[in-house]
Amino acid sequence: MNFTASIALFLSLVSVAWATTNRFPESNWGTSRYGTFTSVSGFFLQSDSSTNATSFDFNDNLGLKPNYTWNSFKNAIEELNANSNETTSYKVIFFGRHGEGYHNVAESYYGTPAWNCYWSLLTGNGTSTWGPDAGLTPKGVFQAQNNSDLIKSLLPYGFPLPQNFYSSPMTRAADTLTYTWNDIALKTGFVSPIFKESLRETIGLHRCDERRSKTYLKERYPDFQFENGFVEDDLLWTKDTQEPDGAKVLRLTSFLNDLWASDPSTYVSVTAHSGVGSALLSAVGHRSFSLSTGAIIPIVVRRDSILGFVPPSNATTVSVGTSATAPSCTVSIGSLASSKTASLYSQFSKDYYQTESYSVLTVTSISTTTATVTAAISTN
Repeated sequence: MNFTASIALFLSLVSVAWATTNRFPESNWGTSRYGTFTSVSGFFLQSDSSTNATSFDFNDNLGLKPNYTWNSFKNAIEELNANSNETTSYKVIFFGRHGEGYHNVAESYYGTPAWNCYWSLLTGNGTSTWGPDAGLTPKGVFQAQNNSDLIKSLLPYGFPLPQNFYSSPMTRAADTLTYTWNDIALKTGFVSPIFKESLRETIGLHRCDERRSKTYLKERYPDFQFENGFVEDDLLWTKDTQEPDGAKVLRLTSFLNDLWASDPSTYVSVTAHSGVGSALLSAVGHRSFSLSTGAIIPIVVRRDSILGFVPPSNATTVSVGTSATAPSCTVSIGSLASSKTASLYSQFSKDYYQTESYSVLTVTSISTTTATVTAAISTN
């Protein structure tokens, strides 16, 4: 790293240190709020409908439009927040998908149909292991290290370092976060990443998405913090059913409300999964935009709040969908054949929404297809 980059990194770390020591100021953060989220376009190519997600290369300045520099982008975000009233605020989320995992390789090798109906329900194939909690391949590690080099190259140009870092509790996400950000921000000790249960991949069926114990994660990542209510064992994953897409959107909306309620940072990093990325984009009204393993995109998000402790009378009805089960199929395994037949599932578990980790989400009614919810936030 040259002298200019070193100075830029130092100044950025000073900014992170200030934000961390002032991350929970005495203010109105304890006020219960209801919010709506909107993706703000105009800054990044990935928000434009004309941008092809398949050919998009995030290594090209993370998609920042050529009429902006990182300094002018920061000025624009600062101006948006400065000119907002008390019910409106803006954050920039640097969303990163984990690097390539062994489960990704297996799905590519066997094909998605065979993966979904058979191989994903196993922990491995005798040669490769992907469950529980699939790890990064050497390529996945390289992707995360490449991201670190990319961020370092942007620092001299005013790139805004995240002030806080959030991770899925899956090791492939935590490792990706560490390889990407450790040399840039984490090893200083100014900031510690936080494990959030709400950032895990689609829950259920696939063994690669079954998380490790809290004790294991604490030993492997001693510098990470755990959100309040993070339990020892994985009580959410089930071998019989899988979380529907609509439920993931509710889950990520809950995460966003919690983020605004507990963290005053303008710039945050989130490292998670493809399913989380899709749900997050949907929750803020961003166009659908698929990310390859290891990719990072910034998302500018506006939140409009309704102050008060009483839920609004027009509670939103969100389509949840019926929980998936493993599809029926016959898969050839050497000279053997195994048939995997799934039973019909009648109703997504209401208890899922009422676990301690998701206490901010109040479910007033639920059926197999819809849930009427209010996202009440209380940091008491």
